[in-house]
Amino acid sequence: MENIIYIIGVGPGNPRLLTEEARTCITESEVILGPKRLIEGTRSIASEKSIQIACKLGEMEGLIASYKDKKKVSVLASGDTGFYSIASWLKNKFEVQFKINYITGISSLQYFCNRLRRPYNAIHTVSVHGRENRVLGEILTHPEVFVLTGGTYKVQHVCQMLTQQGMGNVKVYVGEYLSYPEERIIQGLAAEFIEEEFDDLSVMLIERTTVEEKKVVSYGLPDESFIRGKIPMTKEEVRSVCLSKLGLIEQDIVYDIGAGTGSVAIEMARLCPKGYVYALEKKTEAVELIKLNQKKFEVYNMDVIEMTCPEGMELLPSPDKVFIGGSSGNLKEILEVLLTKNENLTIVLTAITLETVSEALNCGKLYDLSLDVIQMSVAVSKEVSNYHMMMGQNPIFIITMKGKKQ
Repeated sequence: MENIIYIIGVGPGNPRLLTEEARTCITESEVILGPKRLIEGTRSIASEKSIQIACKLGEMEGLIASYKDKKKVSVLASGDTGFYSIASWLKNKFEVQFKINYITGISSLQYFCNRLRRPYNAIHTVSVHGRENRVLGEILTHPEVFVLTGGTYKVQHVCQMLTQQGMGNVKVYVGEYLSYPEERIIQGLAAEFIEEEFDDLSVMLIERTTVEEKKVVSYGLPDESFIRGKIPMTKEEVRSVCLSKLGLIEQDIVYDIGAGTGSVAIEMARLCPKGYVYALEKKTEAVELIKLNQKKFEVYNMDVIEMTCPEGMELLPSPDKVFIGGSSGNLKEILEVLLTKNENLTIVLTAITLETVSEALNCGKLYDLSLDVIQMSVAVSKEVSNYHMMMGQNPIFIITMKGKKQ
């Protein structure tokens, strides 16, 4: 006998919104597993002889295995099986031992947009569960963004983040308890909702009248475009090579350690509109300068943090890429923390002394990283009287470290 699991999309939760196929499957199931509210909502439809168990996701694997001798085991999934559903998790866990049949349901996106009387074919969708900061990039690059909240990150937290980043005037529609008698759908500006409490499983539609144009066409913004002050800055030619070595993609979470003026951090944030950048700098003067440049370039997907690394780094989200412009003599300790967070990191660092190069090479061997080192010399033209002369800058080493699994 072939073992089959039925994953049933039950829609927003009200049993009135079940498809006929879903109703039939629930009625015929011998075992029904799912969250408490979904089990209770379908109890009147299920057979009295069926085994109905309200359970959490972590309990699901053991329960399914214990009932594998039953002919029809069903799992209730909120919304639609193909829209941010537990169906993907179940497929990864059980597709070898079981045949999996999917029964579609009405998604929260469909239901919410229907209640708002608007089409949803052009709306961009995102879940902030476990990736809170990335919603900023989605909002910057799409005029309409549908957001699924969840866990500890709720509607008010998204609105707080938007407001803190200067986007408190974006229009927000919020839906909670969708399809239930206590359903509430409201609209307003993000700044108006920062103090209000919302249910964990609420949804949002964030609407902008203007969307940021893509500003980055190549690496290396001109040095003179940054507010400089007296803080050292990674020059544009070196910056271009470092950014190329990092191999950034738009969803990356990135650190800039020893961020200086913020030139590298700002370029990384512009290259990762759906990711997030943490500019880490120990000097107060430099931190203020980075914030000025952040405001000038209107970069929202970036936090500037005053800290001496590696202290406090363990509290930050795990990075995908890291640039180290300055380590203050703590390179070994910094790498230890970074590689604990993500052993397959790509790390690019710059050095102007042989001692720093030696330290970097020793650390690379210590942590079993693949290493690539280049020395870069740049000469820039300077006008002298009626002539142009090439003025050499200090040679610089660019070191790329990668985890062995890359």
